[in-house]
Amino acid sequence: MEYHLGQLVACIDDQFKFTAECPADMTMPKKGTVYRIRTLDFFRARGTPSVRPFLRLNEIVNPPFPSIVGAYEPVFDASAFLPLDPRRLDIFRQHLAPVTRHQGVPA
Repeated sequence: MEYHLGQLVACIDDQFKFTAECPADMTMPKKGTVYRIRTLDFFRARGTPSVRPFLRLNEIVNPPFPSIVGAYEPVFDASAFLPLDPRRLDIFRQHLAPVTRHQGVPA
């Protein structure tokens, strides 16, 4: 799947695995929730030969934690998120109630 900055994604798997170095109270994505991609990084996951995408999300900002490369904000495996097609979201937007403005009433 392709991911890009600012894209809306839905969390489809919230069983994330981290090393013991991550803070126990860090904020985690929740299955069924929609997020917007803040950063997109590519890393080689432990035990795999290929590079995979990892995300940070606008709605979740965790403090940096100590790691072997220095303080680092946790990332989430992109495979846990399904990219949403904005054209398909337009179907839902069409059903929103229209905003009516009345003369003399501030917006």
